[in-house]
Amino acid sequence: MKPRFALIGAMAAGVAGILAAAPGVPGAQQAGAPRAAAPGAPQAAAPGAPQAAAPGAPQAAASQTAASDAGEERPLDAEPFPAEPSKQPTAAEWKAAPRVRLSRVGPAAAGCRAYRAREWLRLRCPELTVSAISLLGGKTEGVAFWIDPPRGGSELPRGGEVMFPIRRGDRRVIQILTFGPGYDGPFTLLPAIVVQEHWLEGDPAPTVTAS
Repeated sequence: MKPRFALIGAMAAGVAGILAAAPGVPGAQQAGAPRAAAPGAPQAAAPGAPQAAAPGAPQAAASQTAASDAGEERPLDAEPFPAEPSKQPTAAEWKAAPRVRLSRVGPAAAGCRAYRAREWLRLRCPELTVSAISLLGGKTEGVAFWIDPPRGGSELPRGGEVMFPIRRGDRRVIQILTFGPGYDGPFTLLPAIVVQEHWLEGDPAPTVTAS
């Protein structure tokens, strides 16, 4: 099993070199439309193609989560959504962001926590062994995701996050994958959580689910 673990460790370490960091969040990959990449520059992934996200900074993420978890969970639309798009929140804004309750959460996502800053949503699953995160479809603007590096003596990455804006007219589906037994052996990439977000014209508030 050692060669297999070494391969997984190399994969987790190697993805950091091909991903760009999103403002305000260390180690985040920005999702976008495919484009030609300059030599040495990261290339954005197309929707629907599973991809690993860059390992983030676990200490920063843990401190931000601990501070936000101090408050009670609020409804997703407890505060009005801004009429105009705003910039991606900074690390300081995420640290102060309140926890929010999604429209629906399934058993697979019971350990995940959601936070909202203005119209931006951050969904963190700290205890899930995450192998890859993929934008299956929908708007790519502002979407970012990342995977925490291995910790506690494990050779597998544990913990991952997804961030995206929630704006009227939005529709998107994001899939978080884990490892499990399958055709590729015990480390086959398997679906773990599907995040769906949409805000249709005429709806008073958006719908965000994780299951």
